[in-house]
Amino acid sequence: MPMIEPQPRQSQLDAIQALLFTEPVRARELCLALLAQTRQTFDAKTFIAAALQLSQIEDQLGDLTSAINQLFEAMVFAEEFKQSQCRPEILEQIGRCYYTQACYPQALEHWLQCVVLCGKDAEFLKTRSLALMGLGQICDVWGDHALAVRMHASAHQLLLDTGDVFLRVKAKINWAVNLQKTGDLIGAKELLRRSLTLCLQHQLPHYAATSSYRLAEIELMNGHLEASECLIEEGLAIVAITPYHWAEVNLLALWAQLMEKRGQSQQALDIVQRGLQIAQQDGFRHQEMRLADQAERYARAIGKIDLADDYARKVNFIMLHLNTTTTPQFAPNLSSLSDLLE
Repeated sequence: MPMIEPQPRQSQLDAIQALLFTEPVRARELCLALLAQTRQTFDAKTFIAAALQLSQIEDQLGDLTSAINQLFEAMVFAEEFKQSQCRPEILEQIGRCYYTQACYPQALEHWLQCVVLCGKDAEFLKTRSLALMGLGQICDVWGDHALAVRMHASAHQLLLDTGDVFLRVKAKINWAVNLQKTGDLIGAKELLRRSLTLCLQHQLPHYAATSSYRLAEIELMNGHLEASECLIEEGLAIVAITPYHWAEVNLLALWAQLMEKRGQSQQALDIVQRGLQIAQQDGFRHQEMRLADQAERYARAIGKIDLADDYARKVNFIMLHLNTTTTPQFAPNLSSLSDLLE
């Protein structure tokens, strides 16, 4: 019997890319198989491309430790097999994985390395813009929302002539989040509406869910409960079809807040417990702490004092962990980030 030739590897990468945001579980299966193949044959170029794809998949599904391990292995391949042009993109994705795990010093370190490596080289324009978005999110974590706005606006500007809708949407959402935090709700809503439209036009469901979540957040802030609930329902309908755990957790947390405003604390507790389970499974520590704090409040409101005390202990434990991983000595460096925009 003649041997059946394996599917050409570029075709395999293309197949994974096509499933990345619509069927991430299937994309992960294909990606892990391709990584195993290329590791055995020392196909550095394909291994690096697959590792980068896996990190995007796990950003949706949550196994970020695995993604980081594959990315560090990809960095070794890049150095050993003279694929140095791939290093900025690998660094950017490592930063992204660390950020999602709330490991901010490590995220900052890798994003800064990425921006320096990219320089002003047109070849690395997209990667530089992603790293600037990441640094904007670091600014957001430490409360410098004005600098975060500048970072995200700069990243968006770099992307205007690229035709890359995915990255433009990503920049718009992050930009909008920090405009909201500086008090510019009108500007934030406009960016998010444009983002949601682009997502629906170009089949970017996980960013559509994120846009719905952020718009729902603003509507809830403004006391528009019905409009907020409609947007939450739209977002949850999207993540029910296309898993995106980060957005799902946040949508559930926001829905619980809405239920609390309606005086329905038991329903709020039921909803937030669903989100808490996902956050725990995926290691979303900041979200887990925030949802546990909500759960404590709702449990106390309905007289479940022992349960409320359990959640209070959980909040304290996670806060202790985050305080040891987000040490303040790197925060003063934020002022120097402005130099990257010159």
